Amino acid sequence: MLSFFPTPYPHELWYSVIARYHKHCGTLSWQATVEHLFNGSKSANVGSFFPNETIHQVLAQLPSGFFDPKDIAINHTLLPFLMRFQPTGKKEAHLQEFLDGKDMQPRYLRATRKIKPRSLRYCPLCCQGDIQTYEEAYWHREHQIGLMPLCPHHHCRLQDEIIPNTRPLGAQYLPLDGKENEQPDYSALDYEQELTDTLYTYLIMPFEIGPNIKADNLARAIENAGLLCEDSIRKQAFDTERLYAALTEKYGKEITAHYFGDHITKAHALRQRHFLIYSAEEYALLTVLVDQKPDVIFSNEQIPLELEEHMKELAESHILYKAGAAKLLGIKTDRLLPYAKRFGIEPFWPQSGVRKEKSNTKTYAVTLNLSPNELAELDTFIEEKGMGAYSHALRFFFETGLDKWKRENEF
Repeated sequence: MLSFFPTPYPHELWYSVIARYHKHCGTLSWQATVEHLFNGSKSANVGSFFPNETIHQVLAQLPSGFFDPKDIAINHTLLPFLMRFQPTGKKEAHLQEFLDGKDMQPRYLRATRKIKPRSLRYCPLCCQGDIQTYEEAYWHREHQIGLMPLCPHHHCRLQDEIIPNTRPLGAQYLPLDGKENEQPDYSALDYEQELTDTLYTYLIMPFEIGPNIKADNLARAIENAGLLCEDSIRKQAFDTERLYAALTEKYGKEITAHYFGDHITKAHALRQRHFLIYSAEEYALLTVLVDQKPDVIFSNEQIPLELEEHMKELAESHILYKAGAAKLLGIKTDRLLPYAKRFGIEPFWPQSGVRKEKSNTKTYAVTLNLSPNELAELDTFIEEKGMGAYSHALRFFFETGLDKWKRENEF
């Protein structure tokens, strides 16, 4: 039995708890602490940031019920973040396997990638607050998400504490000391605050929450951003080349290549759309790219498709000209009918190949005398409405004016 073991602080990384134990128990070497805590082992897996056997090994030496292993797994490791995009049933099954004493690191789960893998990270202001509250600083788990650029609490840049040797993190216990006088760095790139908020939301949401495949909100946001293949009206496949270029433009080559490689394959994009890729970092980069709030990807409520909403508005107007409608929608003319079919909208423009009955009604030419300002206003109106000729505008005014006159006179 252990005669002493520190209580974890709020959101303290499990590794940090072990490091504080080493600091306070007074052992002369890391090796002595490893052997004392982990049944004579030469090393322990406390540096993985996954829940693992080290939690059970320590709890076995403490009074029954002293700590809850589920609480440690969910609140003192990166488990909720690393499994955020797993199906709810699968993630709960893996958690139960851990509680039953099985290995928590199946091969397809990878630890969060880092740009600087040989470091732990900290926020100077968190260090100062921890010392004021607890008289010592500690490693916060949220700061160890490799892609996290800023502290989610103080919005200053996270600092790297380089691991001073080549030993694995689980073989050495480094407490967070001597950072309380450092000044915070508030410099940030334009996307970094939104990215920080997204990553932190993924971490602190209830463990069971997972992505909503039926709502398909990530794909809908990517479509709204104009990043679908032009010929993919029915399948809505991502334009992977333009998507990769947009990611590179926003985040730079280093981050994009680190998380997506040198390109995005169509197979990867398809798997991503169906949430068969489990990397929370990739989803964070994609959702921030298309300006989607972090909780929307998990919502049951679908976000609107901007093209569909715009097309419905046009269908309710008096625009009857195909080329003009396509121009207003920002799509090619031959895409108008396929999109209308996809959205369940009846064509609201004349259909080519549709025979019209011949009319014996006589038509007349009309001459209008307009001032330059009036002509400019008329030209602007025609362009906004997607009309192709002045006669279209005249018919529009006649139809709408006649309808209004009939309503006012109860016809």
